[in-house]
Amino acid sequence: MVRFLILALALAGSLLLNSGYLTNLLVVIGLHTLPAIGLALLMGYTGQISLGHAAFYGLGAYGAALLGRRLGLDPWLGILLAAIIVAVIARWIGALVFRLKGHHLAMATLAFGIIVHIGLVELRDLTGGPNGLSGIAPLSVFGRKLVSDFAILPVVWGACLAIMAVAQNLVSSPLGLSMRAIAENERVAASIGNDVGAIKRHIMMLSGFTAALGGGLYAHYIGYLSPGPFDVGFSIRLLLMVAVGGFANIWGVLFGVAFITLIGEVLKPLGSYDVIAYGALLITVVIFFPRGLLEGLGGLFMNLRMPPMRGAK
Repeated sequence: MVRFLILALALAGSLLLNSGYLTNLLVVIGLHTLPAIGLALLMGYTGQISLGHAAFYGLGAYGAALLGRRLGLDPWLGILLAAIIVAVIARWIGALVFRLKGHHLAMATLAFGIIVHIGLVELRDLTGGPNGLSGIAPLSVFGRKLVSDFAILPVVWGACLAIMAVAQNLVSSPLGLSMRAIAENERVAASIGNDVGAIKRHIMMLSGFTAALGGGLYAHYIGYLSPGPFDVGFSIRLLLMVAVGGFANIWGVLFGVAFITLIGEVLKPLGSYDVIAYGALLITVVIFFPRGLLEGLGGLFMNLRMPPMRGAK
């Protein structure tokens, strides 16, 4: 509870600074935190590899936009309905791909992400293809349109805080213990009465919901969609965010998203070559800091400060 209060106060303080650039960064961090938390629940706590989470993010974005454009739904209702639909799709995908293990599972989720991205490009009559969708209505509260970063920030971070609270309670519950057991050894988890298949599908559904929720908010925040932001590269960045924060660390995910977002600002001059830097960073973190960059550097700092034991050679 204290962490949530500190975060809320920090966000409120950032608004007082009246910095458009800082506010924009905070909005982007919040939007990326939503799919990253879902990925952490799936990979870090349940041990299931996914390289296709950008697809859920993109489906949520396009789904919310199309529900508003084609059916005239209120943007709030469109975001919620799109997230529910994507959650059902995620559960169905989970029922298919969770028959696989290891790198076969990774390849299956990667293929799903590629298929969705190709669909967003090729279904021009529905998605606008490479030209994208424009004129997406902004969110509004009591008739006031939320068109600025300062206006949308409380909405995005309100959703983030709610999802983080749900995730934190989930991993602390008996179901969270079952998730950890599955991550360690599925056969042992099943032997003590856990329905392994159902748990994995439920977490996949929740993970898809959080990603789609972020995508829907992104669509109505930007007001324009194109397939580019939802490619496999974004799935890799999400994986890197979770790895940097620590796969099984909900609050660490927030650090990972912020860290990679800031690194992305630094790497912008590299253009498409930034993927090389991201790949090198991912390899470094996975090999040398498997519990996350923050915890790894903290442990390294403590070891450096610890005086040598007497008699040690």
